[in-house]
Amino acid sequence: MSITKVDELLALPGWETRKRIIEVLRDGPKTAYEISKELKINYSTARYHLELLQKFGLVNIRKGRKYYYELTKNANLLLAGV
Repeated sequence: MSITKVDELLALPGWETRKRIIEVLRDGPKTAYEISKELKINYSTARYHLELLQKFGLVNIRKGRKYYYELTKNANLLLAGV
C-alpha cells in the first residue's frame, strides 16, 4: 500500500471505527456479524468499513460457509506506525 493510499484512508471519516475493527481482527478471523456484536455497532456499518478496509488492502475475505474477514500484513504494519 502506498503512502498516498494510507493518507487517503486516514483522511476518510470513520477511521476510528476502522481502527477498532482492525484491532478486533488481530485476535483472528471473524465474520462481520461477530465484529458488529463485539464493537456494538450496526451490522451494515461493520460491512461498510470492512469493504473499505478490503479496498485499501488491509483486510482479506476468506469464503466458506460464512465470510470471514482477516488482516493482511499491511494492516499490522499500519497499526505499528499509527
